[in-house]
Amino acid sequence: MIVRRLPYILSFFLYLLLFGGTTIAHAQSSPQALFDRANEELKDGRYQQAISLYQQLEKNNQWSGALFLNLGISYQRIDSLGKAKFYYLKSAQFEETESKADRALTFIEDKFSHQSATLPKLPWDIATDWLQQHIGATPLIAAGLILFNIGILVFVLRWFFRSFPTITKPISLSILGLAFLITAVGFYTRYVANRYHKAVMVSEKSKVVETPQDESPLVSQAFEGYTFIVDKDKSDDHPNWSYIRMSNGLYGWIPTHKIMIL
Repeated sequence: MIVRRLPYILSFFLYLLLFGGTTIAHAQSSPQALFDRANEELKDGRYQQAISLYQQLEKNNQWSGALFLNLGISYQRIDSLGKAKFYYLKSAQFEETESKADRALTFIEDKFSHQSATLPKLPWDIATDWLQQHIGATPLIAAGLILFNIGILVFVLRWFFRSFPTITKPISLSILGLAFLITAVGFYTRYVANRYHKAVMVSEKSKVVETPQDESPLVSQAFEGYTFIVDKDKSDDHPNWSYIRMSNGLYGWIPTHKIMIL
């Protein structure tokens, strides 16, 4: 009887072995397990190993404020301050780690050997940055479209309420004007977000030149920790170069491998 059922018993144990092994392997390679392993490496001072594990999560789009914050800490511990600043800036985009990342940024800014002159932002640049960070282009466009439909509805209703033509017409035109303005701001915010990206200098130093060529005339020198605005549209035509606006207002080209783009 047992001999007859032996194949079924073996099949059952084989299934358990395969299924259990797959489950364990999956658990060990899950994002949380990988993150925990990286945290242990960071805690024990094995910073390069921690960075390697964190970057696996980053490449798999397992993004979080804690991931970028810990990457920043790891790079700071190995004195790669440019990359630390880059990841602190990314971590600051998440509400749960914003305050910690801002404190870390304040701390490492004083550690850079060179400081860049910074021009004050223009009012519309300040407004656009605020809209990108706190509202976003999509909600603005959606709100504009909703208001546009409300304006059309009010304009149509004036034909059914002929006793109030002087009220409904200016109201509908005001709503339509506001809808157009909000929608235009939304599309402009999206345009800016898609075309212009913040970048951090992660190499010790680099030349900023007039044209995307090594022998091009010098515009300025850039050093680790400098921040730029990268023009993606112009840079796409030159894969190894990025067209940047420096914080002091100068424009030029820099080798792409010298920077990290947010």
